[in-house]
Amino acid sequence: MRPPRPLGVPALAPVPAGWWFDGLVVVALAGLTAALAWWPPLLRLDIAVRDWCDQHRPAPVSVLMVVFDYLGQGGALTTVTVLVSCWLAWRHRTVRPVIPAGLAPIVSTLLIVGLKRWTSRGAPHHGAVELFSDGWEEYYPSGHVSNAIVYYGVLAALLAPYLAVVARRLLQWAPGVLTFIGTTYLGYHWLTDSIGGYLLGLVIVRILLRVPWRTVTLPHQLDRSSRRDQGVHRRSQREGPSGPNRSGPREEDR
Repeated sequence: MRPPRPLGVPALAPVPAGWWFDGLVVVALAGLTAALAWWPPLLRLDIAVRDWCDQHRPAPVSVLMVVFDYLGQGGALTTVTVLVSCWLAWRHRTVRPVIPAGLAPIVSTLLIVGLKRWTSRGAPHHGAVELFSDGWEEYYPSGHVSNAIVYYGVLAALLAPYLAVVARRLLQWAPGVLTFIGTTYLGYHWLTDSIGGYLLGLVIVRILLRVPWRTVTLPHQLDRSSRRDQGVHRRSQREGPSGPNRSGPREEDR
């Protein structure tokens, strides 16, 4: 029986790699928030999208959209992500997979809840469309959309060694788009709530992917497989996936 492929090989890294893109996403999120506070046409766009969706919601499509929206359910995603990380931790005898899986809900909750409470925005069918309305509603940005970006991105990173490139990319990006469509179409969130959630989730997952989880120094008691995995990785680099004629992992697996 072949030993398991080294944990995190191939590595899933942010694309594009530069921090400049992260900066652009943060600026876009800040600009969107400012525009919602000071540019009324954006609020009118939200209302127009909500009204159109309310008038075009046949039952079969609504059922499909509920499924899309549920893809971003935080509790279920946290459970699945933790279970996958625990399986990988047991398989590789290391806590490395558990660290990003544990950080994802902590970082997401702090940022999402903090922004929601600060902006205090109502939902499409109750509460105010304006930000800072001092109501009990807290809907901006969309937690479901942000969750779908963050958790599926972490899952794609954890399962990268076991998935083909296409499957990995679909797992990483498709759920976020589908959740965006579902939660907006059903009127659970304003259009700009979903945009804000997508941008916030993108920032969070890119930061999590930047940490070299497979090489960060850990106590030996928490990482019993480091020597074995390093040996397997060196052997795979020499032989390649098809034999000794290949000098390293395929470029598309990076």
